Amino acid sequence: MKKLLLLSLFYTGTVFAHPHAFIEMQTKPLVEQNQLVGFSTKWTLDEASSSAVLYDMRQARGEAAQQKLVDEVMNNVVNEHYFSYFFDRNNNKIKYKKQVKNYGVNKEGAKVQYYFDFLLAQPKQLENNEFTLMTYDRTYYVSMYYPEEKSAVDFSGLPTNCKGHIEAPNIDEKIRSYAASLDKTQKDEDDSLGVMFAQRVKIQCE
Repeated sequence: MKKLLLLSLFYTGTVFAHPHAFIEMQTKPLVEQNQLVGFSTKWTLDEASSSAVLYDMRQARGEAAQQKLVDEVMNNVVNEHYFSYFFDRNNNKIKYKKQVKNYGVNKEGAKVQYYFDFLLAQPKQLENNEFTLMTYDRTYYVSMYYPEEKSAVDFSGLPTNCKGHIEAPNIDEKIRSYAASLDKTQKDEDDSLGVMFAQRVKIQCE
């Protein structure tokens, strides 16, 4: 059986840039006792990527074999720190726990959706604080994005002293042209494209 597609897409160092696959994201901050403890996330693959994943799932014999494929994907996502970069107001990088929670996979029409919770290594006080979350593939082979036409980030769990929004990246036209010029056999030289195209989830609390 060939490697599950999401694994091959998400092996940093072996994939190439620009993008050639798309993941639509939904995220919800998880709050307990006025502390931010993590994020609940859904990733929906594009139809072409989903088709390959569904093929592998059909080839797996029995629920145990299918669950093993999902476990492999989640283990790789954890090893890549959830492809997410989280900072406080002083731009200090915040670490995560290595154990993913409440994870699984759904079929949404012709698309595959992975869902999971990832937790901070230590809860963070929200009061008088500010946070920035970015989720992206460094090579930009996979475009990971929050769709504009949906409420992609659910801020309803934040206390009343907090507000949240999504900031779109300001991308130079030369960078767009460079990314578009790369085909599947070419690699971005320094893996910096992903962060340039990354949206920012901002949480600001008084």
